[in-house]
Amino acid sequence: MRVPRLLVYETDGRLAAILDSCAKRHQWILYQPRSTNSCLRQLQRGGPAVLVLRLGRDLARELAGLDQVSWSFPETAIIAVTDHEDTALTGLIWDLGASFVLWPPWLPGELENITLGLMGAPVGAWR
Repeated sequence: MRVPRLLVYETDGRLAAILDSCAKRHQWILYQPRSTNSCLRQLQRGGPAVLVLRLGRDLARELAGLDQVSWSFPETAIIAVTDHEDTALTGLIWDLGASFVLWPPWLPGELENITLGLMGAPVGAWR
């Protein structure tokens, strides 16, 4: 069996920092792709994966990437993290294939628990 991979696609590294210790504890490989193509290359390797995608800087490009990942790799769970709650945007994110949408306010433990659940690990195991 392949080692589960956690891909965190963002520009500032904040989400990756939150998930780093969780990934180490569960022996997942943490990748921080800097482009959609890099993300797609990582997912082509196969095996269990969760993509955490920060939305908000270049929404059109980010949503296109979300759509491309969900169509190309439907087995990949996708957590979309937005900067604000927007019902119309949330609906579009769901329609494009996100497994979960997270908007403020949220705590780091929530992101960890969602990731654990999508990876199939016991929720609350991050503590």
